[in-house]
Amino acid sequence: MSSDLNRPNDVDRGGLPVSLEALVSFSVVVIGLFIFIGSFSIDLGAGYDRIGPRFFPYLVATGLLISGILLAKGVFKHKGALVEPLSFQTKWSGLGTLSVSLVLSVLLFNRAGFILTATLLFWLVARAFESRRYWRDAVVGLLLSISIYLSFTGGLGLVLPGGFLGRFF
Repeated sequence: MSSDLNRPNDVDRGGLPVSLEALVSFSVVVIGLFIFIGSFSIDLGAGYDRIGPRFFPYLVATGLLISGILLAKGVFKHKGALVEPLSFQTKWSGLGTLSVSLVLSVLLFNRAGFILTATLLFWLVARAFESRRYWRDAVVGLLLSISIYLSFTGGLGLVLPGGFLGRFF
């Protein structure tokens, strides 16, 4: 065995190190192929559909195939692990803020409307990741929420609860 194979996630296969990263990249490619081939069984939509029902599965499959191939290329180029194992401490206050933000978004969605709920969710998630730019986060969250609301309600014709802010759009 060479000294390159001393990590616990490597296996000697006749001189070719097979690492967990290589197995993950292979799995990503296989899942991408599975989704791509499975997409052929989806019935085509009506002739007037701008984007058919196969578009998003093809998009996801393509992304998985590209990601898996690039990951495999990196693994075999570097002959092993791409990154060193990380050690970290759980930041419980951030996890608590994320949990509260998700619960609040579920509770407020129908009452306060999509725009206000999504803005609050964005702001709280930014806080959980220790952002100190409170006003910027609120403005970015509001602008994203409004653009998503308009895209879904106006562009796709879906109904989202507007709340009191929905009356302005």
